[in-house]
Amino acid sequence: MNPTIKDVAELVGVHPSTVSRVINDDSRISEKTREKVFLIIKKLGYTPNAIARGLKTKRTHTLGMLIPDITNPFFAEIARGVEDAANKNDFNIILCNTDDRLKKERTYLEILRGKRVDGLILGTAHIKDKSILELEKNNFPYILVSRNIEGLDKNCVIVDDEAGGIMAAEYLIKLGHRRIAHITGPLKTRSALNRLKGYKLTLKKHEIEYEDELVGEGDFRIKGGYQVMKRFLKLAEPPTAIFAANDLLALGAMQAIQKKNFHIPEDFSVIGFNDIELASFVYPALTTIRQPMLEMGALAVKMLLRIIEEGEFNQRKIVLKPKLIIRESCKKINKI
Repeated sequence: MNPTIKDVAELVGVHPSTVSRVINDDSRISEKTREKVFLIIKKLGYTPNAIARGLKTKRTHTLGMLIPDITNPFFAEIARGVEDAANKNDFNIILCNTDDRLKKERTYLEILRGKRVDGLILGTAHIKDKSILELEKNNFPYILVSRNIEGLDKNCVIVDDEAGGIMAAEYLIKLGHRRIAHITGPLKTRSALNRLKGYKLTLKKHEIEYEDELVGEGDFRIKGGYQVMKRFLKLAEPPTAIFAANDLLALGAMQAIQKKNFHIPEDFSVIGFNDIELASFVYPALTTIRQPMLEMGALAVKMLLRIIEEGEFNQRKIVLKPKLIIRESCKKINKI
């Protein structure tokens, strides 16, 4: 027979309600009593009833997380950071994959709220989203991660995408490249737009003409990078360097280059964005712009719990700095 809260209380020498208060982290209980209760709980192997705890605290100790593409290693690593931080704080995670579709995002938001999750972590894909504005209006706890919504300059953890775009373009120009192509992410996302903006600003700074034919929209997937790079290779004057808006796009571009029997970095330099684990294992190892993905996930949980537990609904916008990771996929060329 499983031990009960009464069994714990009897061995500690307190009323069952005191054990319940300890479990629910009531600050009125002394540290000495807490230690005794947790010692007996461990000894008996008692597991508190999560549903009963939820009824008393009006919490489920569950967070919902929406990401646009579960197959993308970037979001998988953020999700790992979220899960690790949530588990350390005794919260569970319900993870939902939206496939970058607005309708699916809205459906999952309704489902998760119906399940009474305590808060939401959103990697929402769209620049404007009425559903998120609705969460804001109703004071429902949420944090955006790797995304921010136009008109809401708070409750988010992002990387400075514009700075990352500048960093990538500056590095290629420093290596002597002037004809630099850019494979963007979906231009409905602010991250893709800001990386493109950084690229454009850097070209302008160095008096390099922006050319529409050297910019192609991808989908943050390998196939998208492959298709755009195939088009670049057909140009009368192909680029000498490619800045891809994420590592998967970069890997697709590399595959297209190598299938045409060109070499990296001898014929084309390629730089990515994110620094997923695979970037350091491909050949040649991919030079990229690193985002601190695990840290982003952990910070999102920290901010969300502050809203849930302390009622601080207006969390500041946290902007993390990207970092250039130099590997083997870029080469210095003679300036023309």
